[in-house]
Amino acid sequence: MRFFYYIIRMNVLLINGKVWIGKDKFVDAIGWDAISGIIVELGHTNNISKKNYDEIIDLKGKVVLPSFIEGHCHLVKGSKIKKELNLRNAKTRKDIKELIYKYKETLHKNKWIQGGYFTETEFIENFKIDRCLLDEICPDIPIFLQRIDLHSAIVNTKAIELTGVDKQIEKFGTEEIIINDNGELTGELKERAMFFVYDQIPPKTTEEICNAVEDEIKYLNSLGITAITDITYPEDIEIYGLLLARDKFSLEINSSLLFQQFPEFEKIQQKFSIYDKIKFNTFKAFYDGALSSESAYLWNNYKGKNHNGIKTDFVKSGEFEKLALEIDKSNKQIMVHAIGDRAVSELLDFVELLEKINGKRDRRFRIEHAQHILQRDFDRFIRLNVVTSVQPAHLYVDALIAIEKLENFENTHNYKNIIQKGGIVCFGTDFPVANESPFETIYYAMTRKIKNMENGFYPELALDLNTCLESYTYNNAYACFDEKSKGKLQTGYYANLIVLNNDIFECNSTEIKDTKVEMTFLKGKRIF
Repeated sequence: MRFFYYIIRMNVLLINGKVWIGKDKFVDAIGWDAISGIIVELGHTNNISKKNYDEIIDLKGKVVLPSFIEGHCHLVKGSKIKKELNLRNAKTRKDIKELIYKYKETLHKNKWIQGGYFTETEFIENFKIDRCLLDEICPDIPIFLQRIDLHSAIVNTKAIELTGVDKQIEKFGTEEIIINDNGELTGELKERAMFFVYDQIPPKTTEEICNAVEDEIKYLNSLGITAITDITYPEDIEIYGLLLARDKFSLEINSSLLFQQFPEFEKIQQKFSIYDKIKFNTFKAFYDGALSSESAYLWNNYKGKNHNGIKTDFVKSGEFEKLALEIDKSNKQIMVHAIGDRAVSELLDFVELLEKINGKRDRRFRIEHAQHILQRDFDRFIRLNVVTSVQPAHLYVDALIAIEKLENFENTHNYKNIIQKGGIVCFGTDFPVANESPFETIYYAMTRKIKNMENGFYPELALDLNTCLESYTYNNAYACFDEKSKGKLQTGYYANLIVLNNDIFECNSTEIKDTKVEMTFLKGKRIF
């Protein structure tokens, strides 16, 4: 006697929802295979046979979207930072003092006061965080406070004495170790000088970092994020290995290693080949710095200054070009940090050089941030198929800084022109530089609202909701070469999706910003 066993594979169905399938198109039901996590059915509740499904969830009109893909973040660094002193919302000298005093009480012996991530655009009093202020608050413990852009920091005298950064002026120059008119250190450090001090701060333990990353992954899931493009530093690799081995990953990572890690690529890839939640195909470099620290590389000088920013030593030394040619020749992807308009222009020139030397191919070269773009360069993004990876939530800070520091600031966050020409723009936050929330990012992209500009900073460059959603889902999948399996709700794609607490297609922009995720699914498995 023979027995036949029939396995019902299509066993999860969402009904009576508002399922976004792109550009104001909706269905109200979606079903998937629980074993493979693949979407097998999209349509209307009344036309779908319910008998094929084990679990049926009535959404009662709630919106369903593809889950978000974070286009650019620093997961390990951000996870550590969230356990540090947070001055993001500090507005007064009193706020700074109280927050430092409170944090000091939590410190163990020989620890630094570390964190910050402040922005002067939040201050409502006329003051600066400098060495004198920090010495006044806490002269006995070393302090290292970074600005929100992560390209500059303020330290106190104790930190200067312990690290000897004051002896490094000849090496780093007064553009990176800032001095006042009396020749005294202000405590402000930029770029290399900042990292000189940062590298001497006692590190957190491996277990502390693992716990912080695990907490952050859960938080990202609660925001509807199931995948990220991560800037993976050498020290991060051990953390990912430990968490993957513990099966603590409800997140997919497209890992971008540093250029300098290219010789180790095969070894790293082999080590992680048994895991399906992390992949290595991309390498990142820095071309310039940041606008707030006046190290973004521009065509014109900063307002009232006789300098136009910097190219990193890595670029000036020729190492960038040498390694980029090797990486590109091996068919790996390249992504490069470029804030200033001249950095962007020179990178586009470099993509043309790659095509000339290594030939044309579907390389999807990524320019990260592209915060300032000249009008004459827009067409080159399209012609060279360069992916523009942007962070609209940075507008809140960047617009005011651009007005303060630039003579011509109209080319700040003007990526709408690329979208209108058919180019690929993908959204992220650069976490921990900005809040991880996709809805906050979408809010700034749709409104461009900043402090004292209720109508927005160049509001004609605002984007519509459909474009924002595409930039946070399908476009990010495309930028990772994953566009055939994720980033949209379509049969044959993974059931990476989220259910929202309100209808963002009927909301005003403020309501969109405050939207919450009720359910998050990764490959059909509910992770939040």
